[in-house]
Amino acid sequence: MNTMTIKEAYKILGVSKVNADREIKAKYKKLLILYHPDSDPSRKRNPEDDDKIRQVIEAYKKIKESASGPLNDDHDTYEFTWDAFENSKAFTARNIYFQFRIYDEELPLSKMARGKFVWDPDMEDFPLFSKSVLESCKQAIEDFNVIPTAEKIKNLFHLMLQEYVLPADAARKLGKLVEDKGDKELFSFNGLIRENPVNNIIKAGTNTSTTESYANSANLPLNIFLKKDRAVVEEMVTGRMLGSVSFDEDELYYVVLPLLEDPQVEAKATITRIDKGIRGKRSIHIEITLLIPKNLKDIPVSNANQIRQLLKES
Repeated sequence: MNTMTIKEAYKILGVSKVNADREIKAKYKKLLILYHPDSDPSRKRNPEDDDKIRQVIEAYKKIKESASGPLNDDHDTYEFTWDAFENSKAFTARNIYFQFRIYDEELPLSKMARGKFVWDPDMEDFPLFSKSVLESCKQAIEDFNVIPTAEKIKNLFHLMLQEYVLPADAARKLGKLVEDKGDKELFSFNGLIRENPVNNIIKAGTNTSTTESYANSANLPLNIFLKKDRAVVEEMVTGRMLGSVSFDEDELYYVVLPLLEDPQVEAKATITRIDKGIRGKRSIHIEITLLIPKNLKDIPVSNANQIRQLLKES
């Protein structure tokens, strides 16, 4: 029997030494799910999948045990379970969905597990995570015999979703690592302000072109903080309010905003560029940086009492 080389192991998982531990582990899990016999009940079982599963397991084990390999964590032998952390205090369980593909064709959604699992950005796409939470909201409304309204569903959705998100853990996976400062790490995220015209951030009395305005405004330091559950920014020197922040990725609302409230996290923002808009409006692009202590541990949220109260309201 041939012994797998470390080079072959990396090739089988489709990773290399430059990949982070979490990236290699995430790829390992995805390949196991892909070749698992229950991944798509409608698909005819391919005998070659058993050998592929064996190779994936052996490759991961080889990388983990290799002196040059980056993985040092303990990992159980293969078992088809969803091993994400569970928030036992969450109001209800939810489904875990996975979207399989054959070449470019998407297969019907596969339900992989059910439980009070927190969201793992490395393993679960946010749209599918949101779908599972929305289903739990609608099921709760049905169980409590409540008349569904858009407002009630929205409020339940936000309360339930918070129970499944660990902000600091998710930020470390979603953000761009800018700098390792020993006991802290600096991560960056992109945001956008559309509320105010660009004149708000250009010195009064200037008559500058768009290019000059950008030059004057880029890298302008801003304060960022929460106000009425929205992230808002203001000029650091003048205190002039620029507006609230929006994100292209919906998941960042549930990751960045809670960390802005954490006194252990240092948050800053800077303007990166300004795009011309209609009717004198501009899109102000900002970079948000969060300095997160490495020893900061998330405390799972429990909104069960608020959820029950909301469900009891007519």
